[in-house]
Amino acid sequence: MAAQHPIHVITMKHIIILAISLFTILGTATKASAQSAPDSLKKATIVVHNLTCNGDMPTIKKQLLNQDGIDDVVFTNRANGQSTFTISFHTSVIDRKTIESVIEKTPGCDDKSVTPYKVKKEKGGKL
Repeated sequence: MAAQHPIHVITMKHIIILAISLFTILGTATKASAQSAPDSLKKATIVVHNLTCNGDMPTIKKQLLNQDGIDDVVFTNRANGQSTFTISFHTSVIDRKTIESVIEKTPGCDDKSVTPYKVKKEKGGKL
């Protein structure tokens, strides 16, 4: 007589475990996509001071363009130790506060051991 191979029996327990797993996976994916903020392209105008040479603005620009979410950076010529930067960025990736932090943490163009650049705060403490 030929040996009989056991037939895998799918029980109601297996079906319930599979259904719960599937709903858990789908629920997590739906929740994650619902929590992600919509992306918009914004422009921030930020005045940076404590600039001492014409190499400072390109140094800051390069540092900003290395950040995810920043599309474009333009700046004015240095006058009275400051320059105005206009930064185009994606709000779902980076925010203004982070951009300002990147600027202030950028090493100086002459001495890489110092971070001389400061974002000029508007009156009333607003950014």
